[in-house]
Amino acid sequence: MSVLDNVDLATIGERRSTYDPVQVRRRKLAAGLLDQIKLIDAIGQGETHKKSRVRKLTVQGTNDVVTAHDARSVSPWWSIDADGKVHFAIRYGAVRLKLRGTNDTVVCNSLDDLRQILPPLRQETLTGSFDATLAAAAAELQTRFKPKKSAKAK
Repeated sequence: MSVLDNVDLATIGERRSTYDPVQVRRRKLAAGLLDQIKLIDAIGQGETHKKSRVRKLTVQGTNDVVTAHDARSVSPWWSIDADGKVHFAIRYGAVRLKLRGTNDTVVCNSLDDLRQILPPLRQETLTGSFDATLAAAAAELQTRFKPKKSAKAK
């Protein structure tokens, strides 16, 4: 008696790909907005915010795997003008997102006002409000990368 006689079998076909570029872009932008929220909170407390990344490294000679924590500074996506107004540009990579028409900057009276705006913006990002804008920004970023030239035979 085989084990397969006691289980249900079915034909599924090909496995569905779990990579969805739309979801990846949403999560990347939402993570960037969360970093900006944490940066504003840290500035309010008189501290700095560093983004931490965990990597696994192999020690040469012993082949032991160790965990390393890398800390990177988070740069603000905003600037403050002479009048004290905060200009916040949502960035996807090196591209400023066009929020409405050609406008790419949110203007606030203070960092506290910006702090109040960021969580709803992050939520809208996760629900897909910026999908068309993110797709255009991703396409613009891809044009900046040149394909590698193939080696020519001599």
